[in-house]
Amino acid sequence: MKTLALAYAFGLITMLSTATHAQASDDRHPVTRTHPGPSEEGGRTTPVQLNSMLVGTWKSAPDEMKLTTDFDKSVWGVNATSVRTLELTVRPSGEGTLRLTKKVVDGKGRVVPASTWIEDAELTVGPATAGVAARVEHEATVVKATRLFPDDPDYRWPLDGLRVKLVTFADGDGNSIEVRYDTPEGRGSFWETLKRQKHPASRRAAH
Repeated sequence: MKTLALAYAFGLITMLSTATHAQASDDRHPVTRTHPGPSEEGGRTTPVQLNSMLVGTWKSAPDEMKLTTDFDKSVWGVNATSVRTLELTVRPSGEGTLRLTKKVVDGKGRVVPASTWIEDAELTVGPATAGVAARVEHEATVVKATRLFPDDPDYRWPLDGLRVKLVTFADGDGNSIEVRYDTPEGRGSFWETLKRQKHPASRRAAH
């Protein structure tokens, strides 16, 4: 029960304390509706099929935020930090997985027990349309999403209402993607930039 209580406390802290941070992110990357691209007939939008450049694994840099309130200190200790990472995998079939990981580390950089929070989502990535300026907005449908706590294997909670947006840029280098993560609760939504993860070069067979 103590483990679960701490996990719930972390969820509450994360959702409330990241609201302001998320709003700042929204200001940097406004949400826009999909704009029609060039049309061949009657002004209809011409969709772009799943681009092979999306296929692969993408990961964000750790997003860190100091936990400085008295309540934070009473739960996690002094100098604790909330760390958030986002990882996306897109397969050639258009199926994808998105994992959000949150955890708290103490002043010595150690993960605090019962602080890890994971949200897993299964996606279907479809056609893309031209957005504002150089933005390319890729259709992304959440098929299934679950919230879980590794320290409490019995806890699994369906995340009905999670929404995801994927955006690349026509004038970019093809190695970054922006992800919009809209939580079911309506608090703590954010934009995050993910970088393509390169697979380590295969070792040459010994001769």
